[in-house]
Amino acid sequence: MLKRRRTHSFKRNVIYSSSTRRRIMLRNLHKKVIWRRRMFAMQQMAELSTATPVG
Repeated sequence: MLKRRRTHSFKRNVIYSSSTRRRIMLRNLHKKVIWRRRMFAMQQMAELSTATPVG
């Protein structure tokens, strides 16, 4: 059991150690963060528009 866990973590580290893989992971993370921020901003705008009476 211990051996299997060790090899798994080793393989994972090897897979993510290549520069392209790291770059891809960073880009995916960045896209996720940007998307989350945009959703939050849209939510804030929606709350602002409903809070202020129009006209």
